[in-house]
Amino acid sequence: MMKTTNRTIASGLVVVLSALALPAGHGGQGDGLVGYVPRDRIVEMAAAADPSVASFSPSPTALASFVALVDPVHLRMFLCAARPADLKLAADVGRAVEAAANAALTAEFVGVAADLTEPAALIAENAVKAAPEIVIYWLGAEIARLQPEAGTVVEEALADLIFQARVQIAQEMILDQEFFRYTFHKDLLPLDCKRCHGPGSRPADASRGAGRP
Repeated sequence: MMKTTNRTIASGLVVVLSALALPAGHGGQGDGLVGYVPRDRIVEMAAAADPSVASFSPSPTALASFVALVDPVHLRMFLCAARPADLKLAADVGRAVEAAANAALTAEFVGVAADLTEPAALIAENAVKAAPEIVIYWLGAEIARLQPEAGTVVEEALADLIFQARVQIAQEMILDQEFFRYTFHKDLLPLDCKRCHGPGSRPADASRGAGRP
């Protein structure tokens, strides 16, 4: 079980495309485990709390989806490090990103207090209302959020949500050739490409975004 939130950002994404900037992190490692926590530290703590973490292997389906990503996807996960279940979910995310070994997919982890009072600036900046929560960015703009529960195959839930959110945005932008000119879209998005790449398309259109369907 999990809660997901999709955000329609088609218009805003056109502006973001000019910079292709990942969300900037603010603040830093606070006292204890509040603030940014390195992925290796997350995995280490999770393994200490739950030995099964050491034998974790990401879902092949999710891994294939992560490997196929071309445009930048960034994950920012908020978790309470005092809760073993949060640690395991975060470790699974970190290990899956590491296994994908795709420069287009990155992740960072933010430790929060159980009552969400700290780190106040980061929580307010990201409008975090619950933990664990994963904010998903595509091309530097937020496209969805996931609130996984204990026992969730979190990498599969993430892969599916990333895919569905990107498909939704691409479908909304299907008539905007400038969007697709600067956005890779060959990684399995189910789009009707005949308008730009079909037999009746103009050569100028068909040549846009070389190497992209």
